[in-house]
Amino acid sequence: MDRAAGAWVGAAAAACIVGTPPAMTAEICHPEGDGTGPARLAWLVTTALANIGDPAAAAKAVDGPLEREWTAALCRTVGEGRVPPVEAGAPERSPIATGWRSALGAPVPPLDPARGSFPCSQLVEAVWRAYTRYGDEAGMYAGALAGARWGMSGVPLEAQRRLADIVAPRGLVTRAVVLARGSDPLRWPEQERNHASDSPHIRHPFAVEHPYDPGVTLCNLAYVRTRRDAEAVVTLCRRGPRDAPSYLPAGDRVEVWLADREAVNPNLHFVLDEAAGAVAALRAEGKRVLLHCAAGQSRTPAVAAHYAASACGAGVVEALRSTIRAVGGHVDTPELARAAAALSGVELTDPAAQLFPDGLPAQRATPPG
Repeated sequence: MDRAAGAWVGAAAAACIVGTPPAMTAEICHPEGDGTGPARLAWLVTTALANIGDPAAAAKAVDGPLEREWTAALCRTVGEGRVPPVEAGAPERSPIATGWRSALGAPVPPLDPARGSFPCSQLVEAVWRAYTRYGDEAGMYAGALAGARWGMSGVPLEAQRRLADIVAPRGLVTRAVVLARGSDPLRWPEQERNHASDSPHIRHPFAVEHPYDPGVTLCNLAYVRTRRDAEAVVTLCRRGPRDAPSYLPAGDRVEVWLADREAVNPNLHFVLDEAAGAVAALRAEGKRVLLHCAAGQSRTPAVAAHYAASACGAGVVEALRSTIRAVGGHVDTPELARAAAALSGVELTDPAAQLFPDGLPAQRATPPG
């Protein structure tokens, strides 16, 4: 679902990356089979997402030969995570062909977290390459293919925040996932509330001040649900429509695509860096930030530690120790701590042993009831 959501949001975010006029950007929400520009692109994206398992069926639904091949290519990119070659005979210059060639040909940076180099940053390079060569539409076509390649987790949060002033990224994610998977009101992203867990660490509200910045509150989703005075929220877990503080502007409700499991985050270092950057940006705007995941024990301290290291001058190892202790957390998903440390150039081969050589700290006490 990461790549399915990335296709639609990638196209829309591309417009914000290059500064496309808002009215043109908004057309990406209105698929139109007989339309032009972004509305036509949105229709091609919906056709591809509705036929992910059958690129041939997706192609049959489209009339023009280049659009037909592009739609099939988007299907394959979502399914396989790679952009297929441009079909022979495609014109040298057109929004579709230029966007396709840019998504395919833009160089992929090496992964070097300490230097801020991430492979999925290829998306931004592809968008700018297409835009420079053939304008806004080409950039959006590149964004759709590159977004499908790298996934929603590879779309920069700054672009998503700008997009939120025009179109809610959450709405595009929901539509993309429903098209690709089918509708199910009892599952994310349609479910009204998420994380209806029996775990007391998820059910009972919890919050604590960030050890390095009192303007950031580390908390769980249950705490966010209780607040009516939040100024900004950075969410590190799946949430439902009724989980978010709807009174906040959309751009101040940042959703981060991050799973609390090993080996399922394809752009892990990038995502942690983007999440910490979103916290820093919101703090620079003078807002108090709620930083949370479902229980507030794993993803939250990892992002909080990188924020402390990148924005507050803390050493990342001590920041990890402090934030994990502060939330009564754990390192059951060690790649989160490992990635947070790598962003500061520190190698943690065994986070639990290296962070807590005398034994892991006690997890948060279970509230009564």
